[in-house]
Amino acid sequence: MQALVWQGGEVVGPAEVAKPVPAPGWALVEPAYVGLCGTDLHICAGEHPRAQPGLVIGHEIVGRLAAACGDLPAGTAVFVNPLLSCGTCLACRRGRSHVCERRGLIGIDADGGAAELVAAPADHLLELPATLDLRRAALVEPLAVAVRAVRRAGLNIGERVHVVGAGPIGLLVGSCARAAGAASVTLSEPVARRAEAAATFGLDLVDLAAQDHAADVVFDCTGHPSVAPTVLGWAAAGGTVVTVGAYPGVVGVNLQDLMFRELRLVGTRVYAPDDVSAAVALIAQGAIDVERVVTDVLPVAEGARAIAHLRAGAELKILIKGPAAT
Repeated sequence: MQALVWQGGEVVGPAEVAKPVPAPGWALVEPAYVGLCGTDLHICAGEHPRAQPGLVIGHEIVGRLAAACGDLPAGTAVFVNPLLSCGTCLACRRGRSHVCERRGLIGIDADGGAAELVAAPADHLLELPATLDLRRAALVEPLAVAVRAVRRAGLNIGERVHVVGAGPIGLLVGSCARAAGAASVTLSEPVARRAEAAATFGLDLVDLAAQDHAADVVFDCTGHPSVAPTVLGWAAAGGTVVTVGAYPGVVGVNLQDLMFRELRLVGTRVYAPDDVSAAVALIAQGAIDVERVVTDVLPVAEGARAIAHLRAGAELKILIKGPAAT
């Protein structure tokens, strides 16, 4: 079958690979749409420590069952939860398998969904509403990240929110915060293309030096080391700062400021199953216009161009169109 494959170094493109043979307890899914994100860019630059050359990329997957699975008939629309957990570590035993000590991911530790077929554990498949358009459902995975971030913040109705970074996750976090009852949502973003996108979401752009910018809750959606030393400055005294973007390692944060102003620093990582269910409901109800994030849809054959455009910052979110697309 044809798939979008990272060959090593910065070489990525369509290639013929063997069709997956599902292990016991796994099922085959025909992808409809697969979102590409920053993790895929790191993989395709040879920067991910676990990814191995020859990998089929893509972990943001929606599609249809290629064959019956349990009570679900072939053709059922499903979301593929790509998180793989060991089930035995302390985090898993405490019901926090999304932060499993040996966590893996379809699209990194197993072949992903930018292909004609993808294999996934049967218990990782979530049936989608029959009326939900699969192109919109393709944003379930990143929206679930945003849902968890807002929940982890403990956001209260009427609080002021600031989002640092207007990538797809930042835009979705801002939208979720507004849906959760934030009185105002501001955003900071130095890249003009992304700043313009934020304006279309109705998010107000502000500068760190602006008057009255202090927010009750700050979401750092960048993961960029240059942001860490300044991110606490966006928060009001007693406020909360949530780290959403994945930092590459140890970065500088002013812990004296954290102490003196009684700030709260909160981590959030991917999502739990109930965050996914909430994301599906938000999309199905039209509560968040996720399609604004999608700036292009391309077939697997043009996957190399998709990666190149994302690297260049020319697009926000590109979906790879699969055989089950409508």
